[in-house]
Formats: sequence, structure tokens, C-alpha cells
Amino acid sequence: MPARAINQYTVSVKGEELRAAEAHIARLEEELLRLKDVKRDLQLLREEHRRLRRSAEGRVAKMLSAPFRLFRRRQRTEATEQDEYDRWFARHRVSAEEAAKLHEQSRTFSHRPLISILTPTFNPNEEFLTAALESVIAQAYENWELILVDDGSSDSRALALLKNLGQRDARIQIGFQEHAGISSALNAALARARGDWIALLDHDDLLEPDALFRATELLQNDPEADVIYSDEDKIVDGKLAAPLLKPDWSPEFFRTHDYLGHFVVMRRDLARTEFRSEFDGAQDYDLLMRVSEKTDRIRHIPRVLYHWRRTAESTAHNIRRKPGALEAGRRAIEEHLARRQENARVTIDWETHLYRVRREAGAARISIIINGAEVAHRNRIRAKINFPNLEIVADFKEATGEHVLFLDSDLEPLDENWLSAMAEQLSSPKIGAVGARIVSSDDTIESAGLILLPDGSVRSAFAGYPRNFRGANRQLQAVRNYSAVSAACLLTQRELFEKIASADATGSLGPSRTGGFGRDDGVCAAVEFCLSLRQQGLRTVSVPYAELRRTSKKENASGMCLDLQKLWPEMFRRDPYYNPNLSSERADFSLGI
Repeated sequence: MPARAINQYTVSVKGEELRAAEAHIARLEEELLRLKDVKRDLQLLREEHRRLRRSAEGRVAKMLSAPFRLFRRRQRTEATEQDEYDRWFARHRVSAEEAAKLHEQSRTFSHRPLISILTPTFNPNEEFLTAALESVIAQAYENWELILVDDGSSDSRALALLKNLGQRDARIQIGFQEHAGISSALNAALARARGDWIALLDHDDLLEPDALFRATELLQNDPEADVIYSDEDKIVDGKLAAPLLKPDWSPEFFRTHDYLGHFVVMRRDLARTEFRSEFDGAQDYDLLMRVSEKTDRIRHIPRVLYHWRRTAESTAHNIRRKPGALEAGRRAIEEHLARRQENARVTIDWETHLYRVRREAGAARISIIINGAEVAHRNRIRAKINFPNLEIVADFKEATGEHVLFLDSDLEPLDENWLSAMAEQLSSPKIGAVGARIVSSDDTIESAGLILLPDGSVRSAFAGYPRNFRGANRQLQAVRNYSAVSAACLLTQRELFEKIASADATGSLGPSRTGGFGRDDGVCAAVEFCLSLRQQGLRTVSVPYAELRRTSKKENASGMCLDLQKLWPEMFRRDPYYNPNLSSERADFSLGI
């Protein structure tokens, strides 16, 4: 791409970000005005309520309604206690008897590393800290040490508690320092660590009894692993809620937020560069970014092993309460990309508070291939593209671009920056295919990515949900790795497509082997192409910022791909980007059985 075109593209990207920020500010101003109206109305209602309570009629009504209010309160409490996640987690967590068996089993492990748990404290809540400590002592795997370093607490009761904790168990160490920040406290704990592995635990959170056992169990069969993380949930008003059932290691998804979360176990050698104080609030994220540059042997345990307590002070409650942490995370990604010599900048999506990596689209020409499209339709598509270097053709053989975009003829873009948003991703050397978010004619999701299921079927993620639905843990709004994306709108390198099509095992990539995706079985063809890319070490991403709407009615993209299941049985047995605890019936990231 000529320098002038690149400059125009950069200006366009910055202008797009400015318009998004201005739109967000406008929405916040509207919300503020609405809240002021609500506040005024609420004040009037309170005054009327106080007047009625003082009246004779109000006192009588209160007495008569007391039993009913008590019944309703009890009914709400019981309903809350028996919610779906409570029931699901009760079925999946280990019982005390099972934990005892795991304890005995752990003693037979051939590899029993010492795991050093690092816990910084600062004016901790006595009840929460004691509960965290008890959750460590209750671990089924016993070869651990807990290193608590207090960062200059001023609460005398908290200091007295900390001094007494060391008497509970010989494996607990207590350290004290002048107030210097969380990274400093973590580094002090790291310096004391004797284990070859470290784990991170906040002083008000909880571990499941089998947390350390599961990590050590994984190492018995996968001794080359360097980093291990698990699923987690939150403690909200004393209850477990908001589960985060994560995918396996997903680099692009990780650059949208720290989805690895809290229970991370890693080799101590990988943390020798230590936590950096300039990233306090996102110090774990920054360290993990640097660790990911050294290894991709990052393993996921699909079990809820960590409970993150949501308090008014924590980012678990609301990231807006700690805007410094949000900015620190953004800088951590930018430095990460700079170290990798990737020309990119990082912005914050103010709707979701997710990060967005913005790259220059590069000099590659894009050939948009629309089979069967009439000239008028091609012109409509061209009019909705803010991209400087492209052509629109009706056949793959006519394409001259280094990159090719396969596009269904009945899709229309919803924003002129959609192609730029896709092309940015392909600028990364590790990305092989990029998909868009496809919206049905009724404004519901047709496809945001494809999910592989154990029965050999392939289903569209979040199909049927409203276009503006955020998805479980905002996953519908994040740039996200999938095993495959829909062939209805798929961007890739021309050379890659020709190479894979020539070696096509099932003949699904077009009758001429280089003629595009077979229209009779486009779902399986897209899956075969994306899994072939994976074999070459390349990843597939879906971009929510690229949206196109289907102008005609069409069934949600799905299919049975039994031939591909035979070729890639492990990928269908457990799609790495779809947690096995999620529903395989709905493929919508809801809880499974």
C-alpha cells in the first residue's frame, strides 16, 4: 500500500475511534440526564411514601401486609439460593469425601512439586482473609507454601491477625513491608518463594479444595506445561455467581482482557522478570503478557477452581471503580506488541471496557469474491467500504489480490469500516482466517463463529440472539478466537487458500479445488479450511466490529461434518475455544448439564 494510502488509513482509524468516543460520551450524557429525572421522581415518591406511612391508613396497611411481605421475601431468597448456577456447581465440585480420596491419590504422583502461593495484603478484612487461608489449608494437594506479604497495613486488628496466622500451619510465611504497592508486595513474596511453581491468590478470594491437585495432576501427563489456569466465578453477597467458563489458550482473546483471571500457576523461572509497579492494578496481566512471549505451553483446566470475591473496592465489582487498572492493562498490551515488533496501538471499547488492538491493514490488495453478484450489487458493496486497495470480482480465478474475501451475495455491510476491521487482523503473522459477525434479516445473530461438537456437528455461536446481545462474559463483543468461522464472509491470504485447496481431503473447497468454498456444504468447507490453517500454526478470529446483514431469509449456519470429525477427532471431541462445561445443545455459551 502506498505511503499516502497508509496515512489516509491511519487518519481514518483515528477518526473512527474519535467518533466512537464521542458517541459514547453522548450516550453517557443522555443517561445522566435520565438519571437526574429518575432521581427527582424518586425523591417525590419518597416524600409521598413518608406522608402515607405517617397517616392512619398507612399504619393499618403496613400491619395487614406484613405476612405477605415476609412470604415474598422468603420466596425471593429461596429462588436465589436455588438458581441455576448453584445447582450446576453443586453437581460439579468435589465433596469432602472426594477431596480426601484426591489427597491420597496425590501422594502417588511421581512429580510432586512445591507450589508457592503468593498473597499480598493491605488492610485485609479479617473474615475474608481467614476464609482464604482456610481454603489453602484445605487443599487436597499438600506440598505447598503460602507466602503472605503485608504492604504496610494501618489497621491494628489486621496486623494482629497476620502475626497470628503463621502459627496456624508451618507452611505459612508472613512478611511485612512499608507501603509500596501490590507489585512490590508480590515481588517480596516471590523472593521468599522456594517452590519451582508459583500460584497467585488474592487475600479475600477462595480456592476450591482440588485447585492445586488439578494443576499437579495435569503435570503428571503434560510435564512440558509452563502455565496453568482454570475456570472461576465470583462471590457476590456471600453466594457463588457469574461463572467464567473459559476457552483454552486464545492469544487474540487475551489481548481484549485478562481472561486467564486469578488462579494461574506458572513456573517460577518465568516470573523472574517480576511484577512491575508501573502496572499496578494490572500487574498480573502485564506479567502474563511477558510470559506469553516466552512460551505458548499455556494449559487450561476446565473446572471452576477459584472464587473471586466481588467487593466495592475490587475490579470484579466494576472496572469503572479502578480506571487506572484499565489504563495499565492497555499499556501492558501496547508494550507487549512493541516487544513483538508488531506495529499496533491499543484502544478501549468504552461500551464493553474491552481492549481493541488496532493495526495498519498493510499494503496487501484485497479481492472480494461475490459469486453470482450483479453489477449493481457490487457497486452497493463498494459504496459501503472505506478501504483503499480492493477489487470486486465474481470468481476466484479472476482475483489478483494477495488477500481474498469470500462474501455471500446477499450480505450487506452495516458500517463502512467493516473490511478495515477484518484486514487489521490479517496483518498479524499468526492469523490465517478472519470472520465477521453476520446478522440475520430479523436483526438476530446468524453467526459469530463456528463451534465443533462431539457428535460431528458444527453450530453457529450465539445464533438467534439479538444483535446487541453482549454474550456470556462479553464474548460476543470481543475479538475472539474460534476453531472456524463462516464461509459467508471469510478473509484469508490467497496463497494459503490455494495451498490448502490443492490438498483438500474432502473436495469441499469448490469443484475446481481453487474455485472457492463449495456452496452445497459451505459450513464443512469453512471448518476444513480453518482446521487446515491450524495445522500450519495459524489461528482464526472473529471480529465483532465487522458486521454484515443477510438481506434474505436463511437458516442458521450449521451442519454435520462427519468426514472432518474422522480427520480431526480431538478437535470435535473438545473444541479448544468452547469450554466443555458449556451447552452443546445450544452452542450459546450457556451452562451445560
